[in-house]
Amino acid sequence: MGFREDFVNAVRRRVLPRLHYLFEGTFGGYAVSPTTEGEYALTAHCSEEELEAALRDIGFSRNPVAALKVRVDGNTSEGSWVWRRSLLADWQLHVVLHATDEGHVDVYAHWELSWVRHPYAHYAARAYDAERGVRLARTWLGAYESGLFPDGLPYDVEAAHRRERRERHYRLLHRVADTLSDSALPADPFEDAEDDGNGEGRPDVSPRILPWR
Repeated sequence: MGFREDFVNAVRRRVLPRLHYLFEGTFGGYAVSPTTEGEYALTAHCSEEELEAALRDIGFSRNPVAALKVRVDGNTSEGSWVWRRSLLADWQLHVVLHATDEGHVDVYAHWELSWVRHPYAHYAARAYDAERGVRLARTWLGAYESGLFPDGLPYDVEAAHRRERRERHYRLLHRVADTLSDSALPADPFEDAEDDGNGEGRPDVSPRILPWR
């Protein structure tokens, strides 16, 4: 990831949690949302830079206007990418990247209405479809080959219990780091998040996040 991308991510991490409180308190909106288990597509065994190059080759573009995505273990997304058939297409495939401590990248995905054509419906998570997004992401990335990956992109689909164990380790490690260094990374940004129970749209679309130190 280059300086520009690092800068954009740093600004998103700094600004969006504060906007989240403003949006939630004024009109029930959100600027931070959870990356959910149902969106998990695969774990790529390559660097983030190599995976982003593959996404560009496939036709994805960076999506800096998306809400900041945070996993339940506190791992904040490193990148947000989107694929559309055209700029004004009705639908988009949204892919979110979470870097792991092992040097791999967890890929999450969902299919949704494009924020360009349908900004309100997109924000309200209407027609949000994690299952289709996961299927498309696995198919496209699984079939990807290039000079860097002549035998295909190295990846696997980790079992849920393995990811849960890894995420517990991540949470413990960074909770200790927070204590020692007063890091800005929250231990659990979705603690006490409430489910509205309406069964519609993206689950926990407006989480309550802890104060960012």
